[in-house]
Amino acid sequence: MSDHRPDDAPARTALLRIDDHPAAIAVATRIVAEARRALWIRSLDLEAWLFDHPDLLEALRGLATSGRDVQVRVLLHDAAAPQAAHAKLLELAQRLPSVFQFREVDDPVYREDRSAMIANDAGGYYARAQGDAVAGSACLDGRARARQLQQRFEEIWERSRPVAEYRALGL
Repeated sequence: MSDHRPDDAPARTALLRIDDHPAAIAVATRIVAEARRALWIRSLDLEAWLFDHPDLLEALRGLATSGRDVQVRVLLHDAAAPQAAHAKLLELAQRLPSVFQFREVDDPVYREDRSAMIANDAGGYYARAQGDAVAGSACLDGRARARQLQQRFEEIWERSRPVAEYRALGL
């Protein structure tokens, strides 16, 4: 018997307004946990309030070790800042390099767009127009909007540089 209830459908497709850290962490964690095989993250510098949170890291670890041929792509505006801050997500990514890929936005046209987002392949997303702010919108099952966010992400990804400095040295 499935735990999906028919009356849950409207709540899953509702547009959520996110205004504070606890709500942002909760929705981002759920989006990661509900991803099937792909997750797209666009961030200015892996904001510590979100990406160092234990709940989000645990969800990312669960996804990455699920054995489902998962791919997590992370697009950053400033690749040096997370490394200097010893971001916990980088530690996880270095232990699972076949899952996590990082690129840095280097095209001036795309650098002007300072938005941030997390989207999964199940239609969930949390998007922030200003990547340095918490305020944004989210939906757990907004496939059309998630697809738009993914397409924009892929466009920028293709024109961004791989972040080779995150790779752990294999000695």
